[in-house]
Amino acid sequence: MTLDEAAFIAALERADPRAPLIAATIARGDADVLAAGVRPNPELQLEREQALAPDRAATSYARVAVPVDLAGRRPRRIAVARAEVDALRAEADRAHVVRTIDGLRAFNHAAYAARVLALLQAEREPLVRAVEVVRRRGAAGAGSGYDVQRIELELAAYDDQVASAEVEVAAARSRLGALIGVAAVEAMSDLALPAAPAAIDGLAAGAVEARGDYRAAAARRTAADAWAGLAARGSIPDLGIAVGVMANDGAGGAAIGATLGLALSLPTFDRGQGVAAQARAARAVAAAEQQWLAATVPSQIAIARDAVVRRRAQAERLAGDQLARLEPLLRAAETGYREGEAGIVELLDAYRTARAVRLRDLELRRDARLAELDLWLALGRRP
Repeated sequence: MTLDEAAFIAALERADPRAPLIAATIARGDADVLAAGVRPNPELQLEREQALAPDRAATSYARVAVPVDLAGRRPRRIAVARAEVDALRAEADRAHVVRTIDGLRAFNHAAYAARVLALLQAEREPLVRAVEVVRRRGAAGAGSGYDVQRIELELAAYDDQVASAEVEVAAARSRLGALIGVAAVEAMSDLALPAAPAAIDGLAAGAVEARGDYRAAAARRTAADAWAGLAARGSIPDLGIAVGVMANDGAGGAAIGATLGLALSLPTFDRGQGVAAQARAARAVAAAEQQWLAATVPSQIAIARDAVVRRRAQAERLAGDQLARLEPLLRAAETGYREGEAGIVELLDAYRTARAVRLRDLELRRDARLAELDLWLALGRRP
């Protein structure tokens, strides 16, 4: 399977093994919101009183008891549940960003390995031609046996380097395939340099507040505040109103009447102090996480942005100063060797220099793209 970056990201999102778990967790949070908003059921109470003396009348009662939320606990329970769901969604957003960036790191490593292998395979042909030239010169008596042996050893070492690159490509393709549930994926990318990032002021503005982990901490803090508000009403008693009818079976006939009752809880021991302590602790944790992110994320963004800028400049300098000079260098070395003006050492040095510069170009392009991924991770999003 050959995929470009966009197709790989789409496949990565489809194959996320945590997606069902995240969806189920959020659905459970939505269910908690629904449960928090359900009002308690009224209660039907049936009672019959019968004195032990046989001449005493029996009395029957039928009442409906309705709980009344004097403290306003229900809307606060709903607020707690909704804030917890908001935190779950924000955490899911952060997890999605992290997984996407981890996948893109693997994609860029695989693309780099493939480009290295392609470069080595393409540059093997000039080396093979040079081997033939040296052999012909040796057969004609114009070159030494040392030259032949030396360049053949160079070709053998080069083939070993190609074999190592093939092993790396196979492993990178397998690692990439494992992320989307297939055997292997070939990353199709030219490792183009990333675009120049925006100014640091523009990048950092609102970046902390937009990150999923910061939004999750803010939601947890909101939930703790609602929880504290719920605990503050612990000293308000619960009220129950019971309304019904009664029937008395007296000697003069049945008598029917009405009943009205009130029931109040006595907040003597539990006045919400335990819940209040838990709410304060939860709020302190959420606030500390927000403070930590606010203190560290801006520096992460600045460091990652600086790395992108520097890697881009480094790659552009190499392309402008060195890449364009490689072909004239190789032609001069090959011509000089054929005409007897240069030795085998100069020829091999030219090949090695050209190969090292081209490999370094790929390495810098890879590093620039990885630095951009670090910037996206610090921002918590893709620009």
